[in-house]
Amino acid sequence: MPEGSFDALDYLFHPRSVAVVGASTSLGPGSFVEAIQQMGFKGDLYPVNPKAQEINGLKCYPSLGDVPGDVDYVISSVPLRFVEQLVEDAGRKGVKVIHFFTAGFSETGDEDAAALEARILARAKELGMRVIGPNCMGLYVPESGLSFMPFLPAEPGDIALLSQSGANAGEFCRSGSVRGLRYSKVVSYGNGSDVRESELLEYVAEDPATSVIACYIEGIRDGAHFMRALRKAAAAKPVIILKGGRTEAGTRAVNSHTGSLAGSLQIFDAAVRQAGAIRVDRMEELIDSVVAARFLRGLRGPRAGIVGGGGGHSVLASDEVGAAGLQMPALPEPTQQQLRDFTPAAGTSVRNPVDTSVGMGPDGNKAMLDTIRIVASAPNIDYVIYHTTWGWGPMRPGMPDFVAMAREQATKLGELSRETGKPIIGVARHPTSANGMEATLVFLEDAAAGGLATFSSVQSAALAIVRLLGWQSRREDAFVPAK
Repeated sequence: MPEGSFDALDYLFHPRSVAVVGASTSLGPGSFVEAIQQMGFKGDLYPVNPKAQEINGLKCYPSLGDVPGDVDYVISSVPLRFVEQLVEDAGRKGVKVIHFFTAGFSETGDEDAAALEARILARAKELGMRVIGPNCMGLYVPESGLSFMPFLPAEPGDIALLSQSGANAGEFCRSGSVRGLRYSKVVSYGNGSDVRESELLEYVAEDPATSVIACYIEGIRDGAHFMRALRKAAAAKPVIILKGGRTEAGTRAVNSHTGSLAGSLQIFDAAVRQAGAIRVDRMEELIDSVVAARFLRGLRGPRAGIVGGGGGHSVLASDEVGAAGLQMPALPEPTQQQLRDFTPAAGTSVRNPVDTSVGMGPDGNKAMLDTIRIVASAPNIDYVIYHTTWGWGPMRPGMPDFVAMAREQATKLGELSRETGKPIIGVARHPTSANGMEATLVFLEDAAAGGLATFSSVQSAALAIVRLLGWQSRREDAFVPAK
């Protein structure tokens, strides 16, 4: 199979058996055994550690050679001095893939450590093994029952992430899951001595389980290969890239993290634009843009209807929408009149933004949902941004149950979006109380379950929308038939 073909990598993500060599005897964030068990891996899972008889209910073996069955995939958590022996043991066992969680290789800048990395890579190739890493978390593939840390969603999805950083991969997966993201393939590839970004981009471009591709990239080893792969992926699916090492300080950190050369940001930006991908500046923006690509694909245009309360909040929301380059047209007079019929005149506005206090009344959820329905039905509105805050202080007798209100509103908003045929975007600003935190989490999770995109600010929503609309426009331009 030629390198870069789909089949050349697909077997990496579907092992029948896994051995964790140097398996941790304590459960928690560093336990690959616990993480894979939680994910429901259906194959054989073998902990290997000469100091333990059993780990989390599984028999533990003193060495890889003592494992009785075949092993497709090895996770190395052994100290650096044992890795060359482990490669030989894996070769005798017929292992297909070896993932080095083990660190201390070329990323240290030490010549001997770099030479060791080169030796193990060369030997692995001789033995017919692919190498993931070193210095990385490896694979999270819910469909196959693989995970690199406990407590990630076991439900498969359609988002792929390619990340040089394991910590950033974990943050992306945890934070994105609250907002409805679920994952097809997540790869933390660290130093990228063998499997790295370009080959992975070619793979996920063809992966039928993936519809959106996110990347965290610190450095590129082969620029020409990367450009070919990025063009291929961006022609097929939205590709959103967060570049690490954008500043002098970040570049120094990159060199000590994965041993990569960060390169020129201007050159990288130009390459991303030419390929038709999207570059973002922060982890929050990476998640925001993936949420937009996942839930708002096919957005009709830039015309926003803004609904919320708080006076100044609506003014700032209007500023953020306008500053991002979106439109906020005045609602037609018949629409405004529908809103006036039940919206108190004092301290409110029904022109757009709709600054309303109806949510404060005894039947606040119904009145707010009626407001959003009317705005969404306006012919000059492409989508509605609804901004709110849950919980203003400690719970007291007589106060509404904000958690129940948030759950009801999130569910109804999903129904309303389907009824009107217009996207409704939920913005839940940061809460200021414990019950508000709980209500906000419920709102985000339930709104996402109903198919809605959610954000923590109008600014972040507007920026993600602008990026998505730009991507859609470029794709439409790219596929105009030549005359």
